[in-house]
Amino acid sequence: MWAKYGFDLKFLVMVLFYENMIDCLALNVEYLFVVKSNIEGYKGIESDFAIALTEVVVLLFLLLLVALKKANILKVYFTELTIPEYIILFLNCFFGGILQSAILKEKMVVSGMRTLSYITYALLMILIMHVIMVREQNTSMNDMIGNLSGPMKQITDSYIEMNEKSTELRRFRHDTKNLLLALRSLAMEGKTEQVVNYIDEMQDVVDASRVKAFDTGNFIADALLESKAKTAAQNDIIMTVEGNIPANRIEDVNLVILISNLVDNAIEAAKQVEGEKKIEIQSILKKNIWILSVKNSCVQDVVIRENRIETTKEEKESHGFGISNIERVAKKYGGNLKLSCENRVFTARATLMLMA
Repeated sequence: MWAKYGFDLKFLVMVLFYENMIDCLALNVEYLFVVKSNIEGYKGIESDFAIALTEVVVLLFLLLLVALKKANILKVYFTELTIPEYIILFLNCFFGGILQSAILKEKMVVSGMRTLSYITYALLMILIMHVIMVREQNTSMNDMIGNLSGPMKQITDSYIEMNEKSTELRRFRHDTKNLLLALRSLAMEGKTEQVVNYIDEMQDVVDASRVKAFDTGNFIADALLESKAKTAAQNDIIMTVEGNIPANRIEDVNLVILISNLVDNAIEAAKQVEGEKKIEIQSILKKNIWILSVKNSCVQDVVIRENRIETTKEEKESHGFGISNIERVAKKYGGNLKLSCENRVFTARATLMLMA
């Protein structure tokens, strides 16, 4: 592991923890299932056999988990613990193993105590596995939090910039009277060229102080779209937005997930195009139905089967980021996500049913 990934203290702690787990499990296997041999010369044959048997059983157990996960029967994942957490689990397992070893090797201990030690250690293993393995909803929550961190920072940055622009615009409005007086004076003196230059400068100030690039009726959507438009512009992509986005009828978290994933996919695909790069965002709101359509230029037409992209790895990566998150939000609101591609234009259309 060090040769491949470099030295990391966590690797050492993880190896100690899992190795100790195997040894402690092997101790139980040895006393429960391994028959004592009469081989002379090497007295540790039973322990070695128990360890080997335990390792095989653990391997088969892990392979079974992988198979059940692929078959969508069991959706469980291994989480990554911190170094202190691994150390705590290691110490629990280590001292528990020492205690159990003393009980099992003591001939004067009654059978009831040995049975109790087996049960206690089994419960300890269940507790440890519960800590190591997390359920799908916990993983989904972590994915959602990670998925939101970038867009939320973009919204915050856009809000700060909008606030600065708003302050600058208020200052400009405050000085408008003096600016007009200066302009009138220049006009009366017949300095036409200076008047034109002055007006151009004022127009530049107004344009630079424009608070919002988009006005969809949803402040969060406006801030997020403005941030995405800047990213698009950096990649020579023309991004247009048309229509109104509902406010107070969809949770902000779901709105951010929906918009950020749809637009990020479009940017990733469009920036690979040579020539004109376009992203067209259209929002249609009719009573309780909201349709958000995002179209983008793409290198070539992609084949879509069962609403999934069936093309090269590169194309899947261009359009596939966050598709499951988009579908999850759409289904939460009784809607769906429809993917299509024609004439090198990729379209992702999310339909949501909103409360009145």
